[in-house]
Amino acid sequence: MGGLVILFPGQGAQKTGMGKDFYDRYESAREIFDRANETLPELKLKELCFEGPDEELVKTEKTQPALYTVGFVIYRVLKEMGINGEIFGGHSLGEYIAVAAAGYMDFEEGLRLVYRRGILMRDCDPERKGGMAAIIGLDRETIEKVCREIGDVFPANFNSPSQIVISGLKEKVEEASKRLKEMGAKRCVTLNVSGAFHSPFMAEAQKELEKALNSVNWRQGNGKIISNATAKLTDSPEVIKENLLKQLSSPVLWSESMSYLVREGYKNYLECGPGGVLKGLFRSISREADVIPVGSIDDISRVEEFLQA
Repeated sequence: MGGLVILFPGQGAQKTGMGKDFYDRYESAREIFDRANETLPELKLKELCFEGPDEELVKTEKTQPALYTVGFVIYRVLKEMGINGEIFGGHSLGEYIAVAAAGYMDFEEGLRLVYRRGILMRDCDPERKGGMAAIIGLDRETIEKVCREIGDVFPANFNSPSQIVISGLKEKVEEASKRLKEMGAKRCVTLNVSGAFHSPFMAEAQKELEKALNSVNWRQGNGKIISNATAKLTDSPEVIKENLLKQLSSPVLWSESMSYLVREGYKNYLECGPGGVLKGLFRSISREADVIPVGSIDDISRVEEFLQA
């Protein structure tokens, strides 16, 4: 029987007001938000998370450090309650929160790193030629085949057996979406993103991200990381660094990663962040897993009940 898995959502989970109730109640949350503001004063992260506005919070270079801070805060509060993860994972950006929460890098270094990542992802496609779309209700083989046939569009996020995101040039994403709808997809939803993330179009950003990753003081953490890029567990700081770099231009193997953990006997999961997105994905990944979203202090009592059960 596996131990506790701590998960962190990625971009798309953000919402104005996130983290404020933790800030109001817990001294450690106040300390971390204040450290975030001192580390990146230009972002005013505390105000951004609590007050928005939404149109600023959704900007990639702001979303990433904001969600990173909130996820880190939530896990810190849980840790103070005696809750410790054995496995840590996160979806895309969330993997960076997982790595910091597990202690492989310190909070400030991780915060600067995700801010740099957000800027690189924003600036990698200045003409906004890239885009993404979620394909709902169609098998992986069909989606991969259509992407190969069209070219310049790639499977980017294998979120669950029923949800796969494609990424590439906007016109190719539109063409693939149209064809996949004709082939039986229930829905094809264009995503509000500023580039072709998790695809080969991120190659230039990846070169610069490598420099940022190399500047981090990596250390041994507490717990293993499940990698988006490989769907494998590791506790090697060097491998974690390599996987984070690979992740930017590789598909997010979320469904495969979570299925692997369930097969290995991990049944208990806490999702640290707003939205409950990852719990939703689990519905079509595995019915064996118990996933508790922790996005507000109202969820804390449910966590205690969950762990005592």
